[in-house]
Amino acid sequence: QLLGVVVLILVQLDFCSSFTQSPSISAPKFHNGYNVFPDSQPHLRKVHPNFHSYAATKTSRSLGIIPTVQAAFQTSGVQKVLELGVIAGIGSALRNKLDGKAVTALLLNAMVPAVIVSSLSSLTLTSEMGTVLLSGILLATTQLGAGELASRFVIPRDEPVLRRTAGVQLGTMAPALSVYSFTREFVGSTYAGLQALADIPTKIYTLLLVPYYLRFRGSGQKSQKASTDNEKSESVSQKSTFRKIINALGDPFNLAITCGLLLATFGTPISSLGFFGKAIGSLASAQTAVLFLLIGIKLQIKGDRPRLCLRLLFARHGFCSLAVSSYLATFMSQLGPDARLAVVLSSQAACSIIAYGQMAKVATVVDGYDTDLAFDIVALSFPLTAVLNTIACLVGSLYVDYLPLTGTLLLVLSALAK
Repeated sequence: QLLGVVVLILVQLDFCSSFTQSPSISAPKFHNGYNVFPDSQPHLRKVHPNFHSYAATKTSRSLGIIPTVQAAFQTSGVQKVLELGVIAGIGSALRNKLDGKAVTALLLNAMVPAVIVSSLSSLTLTSEMGTVLLSGILLATTQLGAGELASRFVIPRDEPVLRRTAGVQLGTMAPALSVYSFTREFVGSTYAGLQALADIPTKIYTLLLVPYYLRFRGSGQKSQKASTDNEKSESVSQKSTFRKIINALGDPFNLAITCGLLLATFGTPISSLGFFGKAIGSLASAQTAVLFLLIGIKLQIKGDRPRLCLRLLFARHGFCSLAVSSYLATFMSQLGPDARLAVVLSSQAACSIIAYGQMAKVATVVDGYDTDLAFDIVALSFPLTAVLNTIACLVGSLYVDYLPLTGTLLLVLSALAK
């Protein structure tokens, strides 16, 4: 009833002026939707025939924002964000009952390798991919540079371990987990496929090059435990080269990369291997849920560490936004708004959990990395990416047009959040 009263008030504010301009209205004159007759002739008082349609139009205009918000709330991207938030909440509630180290071991030794196999086995290279792959290389390079700039912008020089860890982790992306659902819902499945294609250089960097980059960036000193283990193993027996290769292939990450590349070489995606492929696919699909369960278990929203991670992520997205806006203005100014929005969504991807796994493995033999900081960055990057992508999808081309301003504001937030 209150809504009806509000609608009638809105109608009466300009109903008279709207209908007096209509050429179809003749005597008797109408005022506020009713014809004017003396009180002695109440049977002649009639409602204007267009009154109901006019009221419906005014109602839709006045309340049009409500269905828009409801429709956005029901999109798969927003629903996925809420779903993952619930899973993280469950992990937080079970923090005292679940072993975070055991869940981490399950994630890194079973589910992340399954994702690696699934990703690599599905890669196909053709001559038509050149432009998209070049864009992917530029985006991966931009993220790497933005990560390095963000770590230097936030972390002082006298903390080299934190700066090195943040620089490597911030320079990675996980668009499959944090971007594709938004692109499919708000832009289109075609652009989601192009994003997957442009993600190939990032996958190659994360899966094949990050371990070498981590060793190159490390302090160059093996941990005491690793050195002791190596000396002990050498004193027991001199292993043959063949035996060393077998042991290396037994590592879940190395085995996943090798199998994935072999399957890609023969054009055989893992999904085509019957029940075995389905088993690997089930493990890969469970990775996201287990990751957010682990985020709820391990993430502590207290102290200075979460604020440091947020400052780093603000700076990373700020530098990346400025770089992407320049790229759009230089190379994509003639393309449509959908293509430009898809590029922006890709640039706002969360940090890679696979890169964290690579760092956790390398950190057992190379000093110079803080894996707890790397995990906190990954954990906070997903909700921040969800917020930024939700805003970008709802605002649309206006967000893309004002991307330099967004990048500047994020850098200001990073600087002020000390």
